[in-house]
Amino acid sequence: MTEEKLNIGIFSAMYSQMNGSAHAVRFLSEAIAELGHNVHVFAPKIVDGYKKPKTLHFHDLGGACVSPKTGFVLSFPFHKYFLCPHDLDVAHIQTHATIGMVALSWAKQLGIPTIGSHHSPMQFYTTQYIPILGRYLAKNDLLWRYERHVLEKYDLTHTPTLSKKDLLLNYTFKEPIVAMTNGIKDFYFQDVKVNGIREKYDIEDKKVMLYASRLSPEKHPIRIIKTFMKIHKKIPDAHLLLVGSEGPSTDAVKKIVKKRKYSDFVSYAGRVSYNDLLKLYNTADLTCLWSFVEAEGLVLIESMAQGTPSVGANASGISNVIRHGKTGYLANNLDQFEEYVVKLFKDDDLREKFSKNAKEVAENYRIKNIAKNWIELYKFARDKLYPLRYNRRPRNERVNMVKNYVRNLPNVYF
Repeated sequence: MTEEKLNIGIFSAMYSQMNGSAHAVRFLSEAIAELGHNVHVFAPKIVDGYKKPKTLHFHDLGGACVSPKTGFVLSFPFHKYFLCPHDLDVAHIQTHATIGMVALSWAKQLGIPTIGSHHSPMQFYTTQYIPILGRYLAKNDLLWRYERHVLEKYDLTHTPTLSKKDLLLNYTFKEPIVAMTNGIKDFYFQDVKVNGIREKYDIEDKKVMLYASRLSPEKHPIRIIKTFMKIHKKIPDAHLLLVGSEGPSTDAVKKIVKKRKYSDFVSYAGRVSYNDLLKLYNTADLTCLWSFVEAEGLVLIESMAQGTPSVGANASGISNVIRHGKTGYLANNLDQFEEYVVKLFKDDDLREKFSKNAKEVAENYRIKNIAKNWIELYKFARDKLYPLRYNRRPRNERVNMVKNYVRNLPNVYF
C-alpha cells in the first residue's frame, strides 16, 4: 500500500536568516520533503539556488530588512492573501507575528488544522530587531500577551524542549503543548578528518573551548570572554575560540579580543564554512553556550554528534540538551561555569567518557526520525484534532487526546 503524501505549508519570517530557529525550520522542511511529501515554504526574502528536494517549494512573501545585523525581515504579505495553494493538508506556523496571522487566516479559509512551533520569545528578541518599537512593546509583557493570544488559536503547539514548554506554561499559555527536538541533519554525524584545522585557526597545542553562536546580547559572549580569563589563569594552555554569524554584539567582541590581556587566549573567527565548523566541533575539547532564552541550543547537539562535551547555562532549552554529569555540565552561575570548564580541561579520562556518552545521546536528534514524527502529528491534527476545534468541543478533550497520542511517538513528550 502506497503511503499517503501530504501537502504541508511551512510559514516562517526567518527562513533565510542565520540563527538556530531558522536552521531548525530549514532542516525540518528539507527532511519532510526528502520523505516525498510536498512542502510549501512561505517566507520573506527566500535565498534559493541550492540543491533541494524536488518536493520543496518556495513562495517568497517579500518584505524589508529592518535590522541588517540580525538579518530580520519585516513582512506584511497581505497582498498574497488569496494566493495560498488550496490543497494544503496542514499549516505549520513557525513565527507568530505578521506572517503567522496571515497563515491563520489562510488556514481558516481552507479548513485545515494549524500547528505552531514556538522557538524564540518575541519579548526577548524584538528589542534587538526593532529597537524603538521593540522596547515599547516589551513593556508590561505585551508581547507575551500577543503570543499567548495567537497560540491559543492553534490546534496544537510545539516547543523543542520540556523546559521551554514549562516557560510557556509559566506565562499561562494553554495546553495542548508537545515537546520534541528540532533535530539536526545527518551531516553533523559524519566522520571527519581534522588534519590542519587547528593550524588554520591558530589553536595548535591548546585546550580549546568552542563557542559557536550568533553574537547577540542574550548569548553573553562578553561575559564568557571575561570569565575565560579566570579559566586561563588556572589552565595556561586553555583557548576560547568564538565562531558564528554577526549580530548586535559583534563590534564589542571584535574590540575586546584585540586587547592585549585577552588576545593570547581568545580569538574570534567569524562565520566559518559548515565543513570547518564540523571539524572544529570534532577537534574542540569542549563546547559551551551561556544563554537563558534558548529554545534548545542546536549548536550543543551538533557538537554532541561529534562527541564533544559541553558546559552550559542551567536554563530553558539547554537544561534538556546537556545531560548533567553524563555529556557535560549545567551551571547555575558563571562561578560554577568556570569550575566545570576547569574540571573537564584537567581530566582527559572524564572528557573521553562524556564524549562517548554525547555521541550516544545525539542519536536521538537525527532529523530524519524527527520528520517522521511530524508526519504522524500532521495526520493526527488533520484527522483528530481539527474536527474537535471545528465542532467547538471543549479544549480539555483535545488536551487529553494529544496526551494519550504522543505516548506512542518516540522522543515526543507532553
